[in-house]
Amino acid sequence: MQKIKDYLTLAMMMCVPYLLVMADNYIFKNEVSKHSITAISHSVFLIINIILLYKIKDNNRDVSGGILLITGLFAAMFIRENRENIRDLFGGAVHWSWLAIAVSVSYLWQAAQQGIRKALSNLVELHRFSDYNYLICGLILVLVWSRLFGNRYVWKGIENIHYSEALKNTAEEPTQSLGYLIIMFGLVKILRSK
Repeated sequence: MQKIKDYLTLAMMMCVPYLLVMADNYIFKNEVSKHSITAISHSVFLIINIILLYKIKDNNRDVSGGILLITGLFAAMFIRENRENIRDLFGGAVHWSWLAIAVSVSYLWQAAQQGIRKALSNLVELHRFSDYNYLICGLILVLVWSRLFGNRYVWKGIENIHYSEALKNTAEEPTQSLGYLIIMFGLVKILRSK
């Protein structure tokens, strides 16, 4: 019965990115820009995922180094998602990539406190949670598939359509949202498993 609940939950989660894009395009008429509900949802999902990772780390001290490495990646992804806001906040004086590097180094340093080999082996040990596969799948969706699918050359190569950044974003951004939601689903399942 639990598996059926999981499948229904995943099916409902699949609808969220679609609803966000529809709201952006039809209600707010902002064509899934960088300040759209879809783009803002990425930051919200990343913050929730970071909070969930900290809770998992508190419950699983033996793999905390690996969890810190993943959290650092998500923190850097959060900074990248908010690069325009960071530029505005600092008046262009600080490039978002420098902030992402500083945060990443901070997480690497924290993870290395128990030994860098231990932290890296923790990433493998996290597979003891069968739901860790959702995190991996979500990361692949966000970092690989959405980038390939959202590549402007793909869209420019389709015959008989005029290339539009709005069209590309309408395809790419919900894919990222879906990836973040799949990650969240996996993290919640991991958190409940202990």
